[in-house]
Amino acid sequence: MNLIRCTECGGTHHLTPAADFQCHACAHRITRRDISLDGQEAWAVDPAGRLGYVTDPAASLSAMDTATEDYLAASDRHARTRALSAFQDALTDYLDARSAGLTPARRHISEDIRTAVESATEMITEELNFGECETDVMGLMANTLLALLENPESAFGEIVLKNYGIPVKEIRTWWGWNH
Repeated sequence: MNLIRCTECGGTHHLTPAADFQCHACAHRITRRDISLDGQEAWAVDPAGRLGYVTDPAASLSAMDTATEDYLAASDRHARTRALSAFQDALTDYLDARSAGLTPARRHISEDIRTAVESATEMITEELNFGECETDVMGLMANTLLALLENPESAFGEIVLKNYGIPVKEIRTWWGWNH
């Protein structure tokens, strides 16, 4: 982890109970909004409470993917060595971020998967001449599936509220589903 240094004295910032950061040397304070990093970096706090930054774990995984592709496409020993070195650097960055307690964000569902699920739902309901009840069930299934792919920890009630803006209790009344 690279420590973020105080702009006033060069000391290190430490987490305070107020959820901001204070330099131990000069008491200069900064907040999370004051931390400006590029898209490849993420801020973190080490076990000693010092503020620092690491390479974002998602960026590290992407760099490992690229290095793997470069290795597989390499036509000579030097190109393979460069790819292995790039992979090792990305892995080191990833492990550094994980040591700081960061995990990569779940990748968003690609539009291809979303489109396929929506097309399959539409195809099934049309081809089988589903009525409103069956169509509603298929829509609930599709929305639940897509939400679980993005976040497997989602609860059905949360998914329904997000997609329909109503509680599950109300959906149960649609077709007498509360029996």
